[in-house]
Amino acid sequence: MTVESIVENMFELDSPINELNRLLVKYGLTQNQAKVYLYLSKMGIKTASEISKSLKIPRTETYHLLSTLQQKGIIFSVFGKPTKFNAVGIDESVVILLNNEKNRINELETGKESIIKLWKMIPKYSTSKEKSDENKFQTLQGRNSILVKLEQMIKESSENILVLGTELDFKKFYHTDFTNLLKKTKSELRILTDYSSKGMHIFEDIPSKKIKKLDDKNREDFCFIIKDDTEVIFFVSNSELKDMMALWTDSKTFVTTLRSLFSLIWKKAHHIDESNAESLLGSEITYEHRLREIEQEKIILNYLQKNFKLSEKKLGVKK
Repeated sequence: MTVESIVENMFELDSPINELNRLLVKYGLTQNQAKVYLYLSKMGIKTASEISKSLKIPRTETYHLLSTLQQKGIIFSVFGKPTKFNAVGIDESVVILLNNEKNRINELETGKESIIKLWKMIPKYSTSKEKSDENKFQTLQGRNSILVKLEQMIKESSENILVLGTELDFKKFYHTDFTNLLKKTKSELRILTDYSSKGMHIFEDIPSKKIKKLDDKNREDFCFIIKDDTEVIFFVSNSELKDMMALWTDSKTFVTTLRSLFSLIWKKAHHIDESNAESLLGSEITYEHRLREIEQEKIILNYLQKNFKLSEKKLGVKK
């Protein structure tokens, strides 16, 4: 078997190498940097020319990649003519990359005050008066950007946090500060979710009285978090999107509408430690009253559907 065929097999679509490549990107490498590192890890000592030919990467780019990987400390050169390269072991490399990211974050933290100080020194040249009461909309692309916003909302909350979402939605943020902050928040916490015994670990340490079961499967397309009735993050469900996407807004109309929807569903839902029978026995909901609730929900959902599509169009979100 030739070197070229070995490399082709290494980087096939269903190969573990491709999954490793994807994971290493999260540690601060580009796809080609990860590719070169993994190639050297499995193929051993190689020259830049051999790497370029095997991976079909231009020679000039290959030299740049090798230089960057050496600076990161996960490959090293072997003196000789021509110069050859080899990779540091995967265990040591992961630790090095992790420490590099930690150091970068520490540098950013250290430079924060300097950035703010310099910014305040620059005069403001805008002549038009900004409207402080203007509704703001922000698209959040990717898990990390959404997570940062969620954590900020929970930390700043002083009144209430309302969460509506499926267990699958929660699992995306499990083992992060988001779930820890939810457990520790002093704000009034209410969670509506499609609860099952398999997902009990997601809600551990959160009192059951704060959680109600989302029985209506039609609500599984909805996922949102409201903070203090002033801000909301609404998750965009779209199969065409590779990354998670959400819409954040402080629009009073949007927040109030979703708050009303949450209240309607919360009112008729039962706590996770109650049975359906107990819930029905404990409530005296007339047929007419239930019809009015359904009508209210229909009005709210129609409003959201109409206005949310307009907001997506305004923000350039493709459906």
